[in-house]
Amino acid sequence: MEEISFDAVISSLPGALASVTGALERLGVPEGAVRALELSVDEAVTNIILYGYPSSNGRIWISCLVEGGMVRVQIEDEGVPFDPTEAAEPDLEGDADERPIGGLGIHLIREMTDELRYERRDGRNILVLGKIL
Repeated sequence: MEEISFDAVISSLPGALASVTGALERLGVPEGAVRALELSVDEAVTNIILYGYPSSNGRIWISCLVEGGMVRVQIEDEGVPFDPTEAAEPDLEGDADERPIGGLGIHLIREMTDELRYERRDGRNILVLGKIL
């Protein structure tokens, strides 16, 4: 298992994503799964940074693990409780110009992963993104 942690600020995002990508590659994850998880992690972490710590900076912890034919990326933060598995599906009907802005990030994560789990434990949000190998 590989673990990283970083400040929950937008300027930390590129380095954090590079670290996740490197960890997945070192774990032998195929390129397609790496790209899907990289995009999903980008969406999830961006949401944590923008909405999870609205009035202060915090930390984000990410761990990567391969087990039993599945790669899992676990993202933890101590921000505002939020369960993305309970978010409503976006309305994808009609013109993009007529739909409300936002709401597609969680939809994208659902489409790009094979597993999406959430729990709140010991004051932390724990989000698990899984991809079948």
